Amino acid sequence: MKKLLLTTLIALITTANFACAATLSDSYVREEIKKQIIQQNKRYTDADLEVIIANMPFSTMYVPDGKLKFVVTSNFDKFAPRDIKKVFIYSNGKLAKEFIVSVRTLAYKDVLCARNQIERDSLLTSANVGPRRMEVSLQLDNILTPDMLNKKQMVSKKWFREGEIIDRRFVKIKPDVERNSDVQAYFNSNGVLIRINGKSMGEGMIGDYVNIQNQTYKRTYRGRVIGENKVLINI
Repeated sequence: MKKLLLTTLIALITTANFACAATLSDSYVREEIKKQIIQQNKRYTDADLEVIIANMPFSTMYVPDGKLKFVVTSNFDKFAPRDIKKVFIYSNGKLAKEFIVSVRTLAYKDVLCARNQIERDSLLTSANVGPRRMEVSLQLDNILTPDMLNKKQMVSKKWFREGEIIDRRFVKIKPDVERNSDVQAYFNSNGVLIRINGKSMGEGMIGDYVNIQNQTYKRTYRGRVIGENKVLINI
């Protein structure tokens, strides 16, 4: 009789606990994790993202009933195509579950690809390269977007096969300021701009710093590239 009462009591307690618990399905938790990962990666890229989560450690999860909050963390402070994420689930502000998942994040973006075979040292134009929607998660730092084709003169540094993504590491991009080129140097003194002509002693893109020599006085200054053949020198 005592054993029957004990069994009944345990069953009642278990039933009460489940009655006060929220049931979370595998698919629901996956979607919450995916939403957080996509939102986090908006800081690093404007590509369209697809998140693939490997096997979850459960098919159904029970957590205390209440207002749920998902927190997903990573060891990387950058876009990571492959990562192990830590997932924390809070109910009414209290930690209810903690686990890890393996994640693969795909990134889709319009990038420049070879229309046909491109030989080394070839000028890249709309005739031999064009935009194509590609998965570029493993090359995100080295892609060229279609707008680059109209902004800069680019020359291939390797042989590209038809359909291949144009990797910027193998492209020579004409700098905004070239070595030994004539430039306009602007001296900025308390908001007052004074322009002189000079010659660049190096090359650089907008934002880079180069040395400029004044041909009249043979003095050298260091300034920041602000445009094509234009350099700003703060004094």
